Amino acid sequence: MKVDAKALYEKLKAGGTKYDEEIHCELLLKIMADVEKSRLSAFCVEVGIGESTFYDWVKRYPIFALSYALGKALSRENWEEEGRRLKDKIMMPGTTGYSFEYWRMVGWSRFGIGKTCKIKLDLDPQGKPTDHYSQLIKQANNGEFTASEIKQLMEALSLGLKTQQTVDMQKEIDDLKADLITMAENSNGNNSFADKRAKKKD
Repeated sequence: MKVDAKALYEKLKAGGTKYDEEIHCELLLKIMADVEKSRLSAFCVEVGIGESTFYDWVKRYPIFALSYALGKALSRENWEEEGRRLKDKIMMPGTTGYSFEYWRMVGWSRFGIGKTCKIKLDLDPQGKPTDHYSQLIKQANNGEFTASEIKQLMEALSLGLKTQQTVDMQKEIDDLKADLITMAENSNGNNSFADKRAKKKD
């Protein structure tokens, strides 16, 4: 694959690619429906953006998000159709063709079928566990994880939520203690309305 690095650099330096609904939604569907491309990365390279920008577009522009959802379905259907063709291909007993291995690898890399590799999370690093929960649910709804992965992620998130709640509760306790100390310092005997600071000034 030939890349004009200088042209790409100049484009990024000038502010990068600006989103255009008519251009980018149609192009995304075209690439995802292309059996030879059919990848998010192929679209990113074509328009000169990174994956973080791609997912930002998905979040910000509803039509682009719908185009991506349909594009993934088109890509998956092309893969399934290729599998049906390979199923009818005659092979020697006990052998596995390279075509089948490649097909299986595509399913692993694009759709997570049979994968045991690292997963990609589209989370706001500055967000709280409650924010991450809704973001994970959205990714899971889009078919980004297997059942076992979402179970592990939710367990990890649950731990994060408990930790956050403990930290918040401790902060509230510390604030209450500080308020009690201030009240004790400013009280005058049994008269809780009296202020020692005012008495000193007199």
